[in-house]
Amino acid sequence: MSQLGDFSDPPALRALVDDLTDGGRLNDRFENFAIQNISTWVLAGGFPKDTMRFYGYPADQPLYVFMVDESDPHIQVRTPSEGHNSEILEESLVHVLKLLMPAIEKHGKVLLEADIIVRAMFFKLQSEGWPFETVYYGDFFPYFMDERQKKMLLKTELTAPDGYQLGVIDIPKEHEKIHSVWPFSNTAPVQITRERLYNLPSACVRDLNGNLASWELTHAFGQLTHLFTLEPYRGSGIGLLAENLLAQITARNGLQVYKYVVDTNVSVVRGTDKHPLWSQWRSIKGGTESDENEKDIRWSFNIFNYKK
Repeated sequence: MSQLGDFSDPPALRALVDDLTDGGRLNDRFENFAIQNISTWVLAGGFPKDTMRFYGYPADQPLYVFMVDESDPHIQVRTPSEGHNSEILEESLVHVLKLLMPAIEKHGKVLLEADIIVRAMFFKLQSEGWPFETVYYGDFFPYFMDERQKKMLLKTELTAPDGYQLGVIDIPKEHEKIHSVWPFSNTAPVQITRERLYNLPSACVRDLNGNLASWELTHAFGQLTHLFTLEPYRGSGIGLLAENLLAQITARNGLQVYKYVVDTNVSVVRGTDKHPLWSQWRSIKGGTESDENEKDIRWSFNIFNYKK
């Protein structure tokens, strides 16, 4: 069995990103978006540099790359541009889980973000005796803005509709409220939301009385996340406005713009499919085009409790 490589030191991380993106020529490949955004923050000395680690397997020429936030712990697995190899995938997952077991035991859980093929391998390990109990698993459609769409967005002047105003989140006063309506608030400490707000871009819209109406945050793994509009304000279009505001901030910072939409939110999926600023990632071979020999890529978010 090969070795797991640690690419967390800045020189190793730069070399890894350069290799995965072929010196920047493959920056527009969706599978490279997360490591581009995260490494940009970490290499600049920003959040979440203190808790984010980068691993590759095999160490000498990684097919699988794991971005790991050790504070929770939370794992994101990069989909290989070359396609999956089940034997190497299983070996790499075993290596990473063994490495993280002290943190998993401490926190009593592990979060996994990956395409559904990676999740299926995790389920296989469960069936073979790995001590994890599934708390939640969900399938998501992956969306992104290509360079043309980002340019369109950056040329757009975003203004609030009548009755609303653009705002800034008051983090000390509002982070608990924002966390409380997050669907996964019961499985994550409020500190996660507070740290994202303090360290990563966010956007919000308020009513004319200054009340918080809609917002969106940035995830530590680089995607737009936690778009939410409070009930009295829904149907006004301010949710889309909040998302476009944050997407503009992200694009202006030279970062990749992407998000995941849960497949059960049919109205948002349909709206995003039709929206001129969003493209759906379907295949590593054709980007937005389906591969005739494979199913469209689906992303997954999963929570597993550790069984002592």
